[in-house]
Amino acid sequence: MIHLVNKVDSKLSTIMVAFDSGQRIESENGFNMGIAHMLEHCLFKGTANRDAIQVSRDIGFIGGSSNAFTSHEMVGYYITVPYDNIEDACEILSDILLNSVIPEDEFLKEREVVKEEEISRLDDVDSFIWNSFSSSFFTNYLSTPVIGTQNTISEFTRDEVYSFYRNFCSSKKGIVCLSGRHTKRYSKKLLTKYFGKQTSSDVSNSSAERSSYNAGNLELVKPGIEHTYVWVAYPGIPRGNELDPAARVLNVVLGSGMDSRLFNEVREKKGLCYGIGSGHSQWEGGELFVVESSTREANLSEVLSTIDAELNKIKSDGITEEELQRAKNKIKAAYYALDESSYGMCIHSIKNRLFKTPMVDEIISKIDLVSTSDVVSAANKIFDESRKHTVVCRGK
Repeated sequence: MIHLVNKVDSKLSTIMVAFDSGQRIESENGFNMGIAHMLEHCLFKGTANRDAIQVSRDIGFIGGSSNAFTSHEMVGYYITVPYDNIEDACEILSDILLNSVIPEDEFLKEREVVKEEEISRLDDVDSFIWNSFSSSFFTNYLSTPVIGTQNTISEFTRDEVYSFYRNFCSSKKGIVCLSGRHTKRYSKKLLTKYFGKQTSSDVSNSSAERSSYNAGNLELVKPGIEHTYVWVAYPGIPRGNELDPAARVLNVVLGSGMDSRLFNEVREKKGLCYGIGSGHSQWEGGELFVVESSTREANLSEVLSTIDAELNKIKSDGITEEELQRAKNKIKAAYYALDESSYGMCIHSIKNRLFKTPMVDEIISKIDLVSTSDVVSAANKIFDESRKHTVVCRGK
């Protein structure tokens, strides 16, 4: 495994192992959609040394908080503990990842759990919208659900999960990261002891297929909801692009918090909604800038026109120096908080190694250089009407 170590001023330490084994590699390697997420559920279900109950009890005994995540592009497994219990956490996580046996009876139960999870996700309005929006907007792996579908989940077998595990989540394909207040020498010693000597092998399992984007209007119906939900979406700015820092500033000015332009115009001045915000997401295979809100049907037209007006205003008039500095301060605060989180630094370091995302100091140095004219350039690049995709989701 590749070893990463972060010194973090926290009394909580995190040990995390991640792989370039997310949803995007499934179909190209002949696996059912959602198998990476299914493996996430199965790895905590028993090893050659512990059954599923003992895994949970041993983690709980050391004050541990354990979990895992699966995205389109990576999977990760971690335990966060009081810093003085980090060696125990390393031993348990290495056992889970290197010695998993995936018992058939546990697999069968967990497959039913994943079916329930897939159904329950669609009770959430945002997840419901995302399922339809992503398949309409993106043209690559980002258009398919990470969790799979009821049909693909039903097709999973224990042998398929175990095959995915052995082929794409082996020790030679992993990145292990320890973040805590320990010395780097001590941390590296633990990583070598429990995860083997550091290797420099290529841990990539996939070359990212880039998405093109579909503009248009998507009308959805979800029975049982009272509000009308709206997303106004555009392709965003890619990672590493010269406008990436300016896009981060743009997102904060436009839709991050109660001091943002959208919140003030749509909610505070016009009272058209309870909440409104924006987000800028980046993957290896695509980007998304989206404005999200919900309102009563009678207000929908005015909400949409006000959003459009605010986007056009930034494109033509830009932002003030005060807005620029306020956004920079908010971005710094968010990244400084990340720098003090053992979990956050594990995630950030692993993404840096897998996808070359910049580390905190580099991000902040680039944010400091952003000018008001850079933000205008980012706004004009992103808010291209010919690439706009609007989603409206009603209750009936």
